[in-house]
Order: sequence, then C-alpha cells, then structure tokens
Amino acid sequence: MESPRSNIQVGVVGVGSMGQHHARVLSEMPRVDFVGVYDPDHGRAAEICGRFGGRAFASLEDLLGHVEALTIAAPTTLHAELAIKCLEKNCHVLVEKPLAHSVRSAEALVEAANARGKTLMVGHIERYNPAVQALLEHLACVAEPVLAVDARRLSPFDGSRCLDVDVLHDLLVHDLDLALEIANSDIVQISAVGRSVFSDKLDMSHVRILFANKTWASFTTAKCSPKKTRSLTVCTPSRVLEADTIARSLVIHTAHELPDLRSRSCFMADIQSQNVAVEDKEPLQVELEDFVSAILDARPPIVDAARGLKVLKALEAIADVIRG
Repeated sequence: MESPRSNIQVGVVGVGSMGQHHARVLSEMPRVDFVGVYDPDHGRAAEICGRFGGRAFASLEDLLGHVEALTIAAPTTLHAELAIKCLEKNCHVLVEKPLAHSVRSAEALVEAANARGKTLMVGHIERYNPAVQALLEHLACVAEPVLAVDARRLSPFDGSRCLDVDVLHDLLVHDLDLALEIANSDIVQISAVGRSVFSDKLDMSHVRILFANKTWASFTTAKCSPKKTRSLTVCTPSRVLEADTIARSLVIHTAHELPDLRSRSCFMADIQSQNVAVEDKEPLQVELEDFVSAILDARPPIVDAARGLKVLKALEAIADVIRG
C-alpha cells in the first residue's frame, strides 16, 4: 500500500442509473479531484458532466491517462474486462457489485490488484446503509449467538437495468454479503429454488443456508414484485433486530426475562421494543468515502476484493443448487 496522501484524482466508468450518482457524490467530496467520466453513450457522458463537472472522455484509455482511481458502474458482464484495464494502468478500482460475472474472472481481478498493490473494492452498498451499520454495531456488543437471519429484497420489474444478470447477482448478492458478515462462519448446506417470470433469467428465488456455527439464513428475493421491500431481521436468544434499509430504520425487540424450564419458567417476559436512532447519511456517500480513505490512508476498505470473491463463490454455489 502507498503512504497516506491528501488528495486523489478520481473518474467514473459508466454513468447509467447508478454511475450518475457516483459522479454526483464524487464531485462534492473532499479529498477528491473529480476528473470526469467515460461512457460509450457520449451524449449521456456529456450530460452528466454538464450537471456535475469534470470532462466527458472519448475513451476509457483517455480517462485512464488522467486519473489515479476509478469507480466502475457498468453492466456486470463488463466488470472484469474494465477493471483489468484499470488495474493494468496502476489505478485503484471500486467495482459495483458483484465483483465480476464469474468466480474465475473475479480471481483474476484479485490476483491483478494484489500484484500491483492497488485497492480493489466492491460496491456492496448495503454494508454502508446506516440501519445495517447500527445493526452490526449492536450485534458486536451482544454476547449471544445469532440464531437466524431473514432477508427480504423485492423490487418491481425494471426492464431498463440489470438485464444482463439474474436476481441472484442483482439483488441476492446484497443480503448474502450481509449474512456472511453476520454469521461469520462457513456455509455447510444450501437449499434453493428459483424461476423466471418476465425475463429469460431467474427473476425470483428462495434460498436457505446453514452455517457451520448453526446459524440459519433465509432469503426471499424477487425482481417482479409490485411492492419494493428491503428488510433484514436477525434473531438471537433474547432479541429480534429488524432493519429496513429503505426507511433506514432499526427496531430492537428484547425479552428481559427468558424461559428457564429447570425452574418451570416457560415464558418470555418483560419484552420491550426500542427504535434505535440511525444516522441520516447517504449509503453511497459513505461507501465512496471508504474507498477514498482506503487509498489515501493506506488501509483496507470495509468490503475488499477478497470479500467480494467470497460472496461470488457463494452465489455460484446457490446457482448450482437451483440448476440441480
């Protein structure tokens, strides 16, 4: 890693539905000189630069000659190809989730970043949601095992985005990363089903995972729901923690008296609910701050390439189960 510095020149590759927000946030960040963007739609690139500043570059190669770091918000199938080009030019890279479209491609990215000593980070944005961060902080302070994780991520079908990947790589990837972090244990069993609805790929899935420490995780995920839902529920012997990442809220239900069958106490009692104060910050801003700080302060980011690869391996294992 490089020595701490004061500022860095950053650009964005891909300024569609997500990349435009990368440009917006980076253009307002301290410690960043926002250089500009590259998108194969040159009109779109010029539009974004007209709104947020910077230069619309005619090619990726031209942009690479003017930056030290890049964020990639292109279609998943292009992640590996674009990131390799950036790493070969000795640029630090943040790739939107998932890290790549296959484990083999992701492994090549990790190897390239390690060989060059460059930061390679994956944009698992829910890790930076303040409701999730508050939930993780609370769990870290509780001396209880996690019994179960339940994640529900439902979205209306949107034919304008992410048609190159299925619901596993588009939506499940978020909650799988969170479950791996919460369980902090190896996967020992997977059961999963899925089906297409409106596209030629999986549009919905239901997945259950058993971890070596006996934590269960269940995931209901769909790209074809009339209602948008983002919920994460974690159970311990005395608590239920409910996070809503849309509302950015966290509610904790705690039983202060637990059953003890040896003393013939058969009921939970003194159950109280608490609305936890959650910081009102945009998750993407926190994510990009982590990326920039990781580079300038010479430290690993919260979601590094190794974690991104671990999530992708788990996704492929789930896909194998669904395929049978």
